[in-house]
Amino acid sequence: MRTAVASAAAAAALAAGCGSGSGGSGSTGSPAASGTGSPVSASAAAASAAADNGVAGQSADQVLQRAVQALKDAGAVRAAGTVGSEGGQITMDLRLDTTGDCTGTLSQGGVGSFQVVKSGQQLWVKPDQEFWQTHGGPAMAQLVGDRYLKTTSDNPDFGEIGSLCDLTALADQLGTGKSGLAKGGEENVQGRPALTLTNTSGTGTGTGTLYVATTGEPVPLKLAKDTGAVEFSDFGTPVPSATPGPDQSLDLDQLQQPSSSTSVV
Repeated sequence: MRTAVASAAAAAALAAGCGSGSGGSGSTGSPAASGTGSPVSASAAAASAAADNGVAGQSADQVLQRAVQALKDAGAVRAAGTVGSEGGQITMDLRLDTTGDCTGTLSQGGVGSFQVVKSGQQLWVKPDQEFWQTHGGPAMAQLVGDRYLKTTSDNPDFGEIGSLCDLTALADQLGTGKSGLAKGGEENVQGRPALTLTNTSGTGTGTGTLYVATTGEPVPLKLAKDTGAVEFSDFGTPVPSATPGPDQSLDLDQLQQPSSSTSVV
């Protein structure tokens, strides 16, 4: 049975949004989401003052592959911003790592938002009141209250979220856009100088711009498109390990049992 929460998860197909469509046509503005990216930290400031990493003298393909590897080597990252999808603008603020764990929020105008926590195969999703007003109704909202719905990443209705939480998969998606890459000039992103890589072919990651740090590790700092942008920060900062307890969640599979008197479809 496909639940209302699962419908929202499908609408938030951000794995595709970040990997294949959120490159930009040279957009240099900040992400549309307020508060995207964290203030420049001491480590970021140190990175900006670090020695040149040599990407400016390499080919576009070489720079891209170094950025992909640097993202994987970081092990964890914060991805925050707004991307376009068939259902409209989706705002995200997620911390994710190469083991597939993540925590953060996803939201879409007219649909609502929900908090996400994934640890191993366990997945918790907590919709807000706006979501329940259009999906599930007041009875479901009252039943769930201020609790998470617990399921697993094996649940096919939540496959998009499981993919989105995988930093390795995200990095690999960034690395598929080698055809038609062109190097541009340097710009400043999060207080760090960054080289621009623009895909003008419309293939791979789509027409868009990736900003790669030119000092310190050559990590991707921003992926931009005219429909939105995502910034990457807090490289190497572990995903918070806390998960909702039994008193903070309801088992989604139990709510989907035929004997349940409350429909969540």
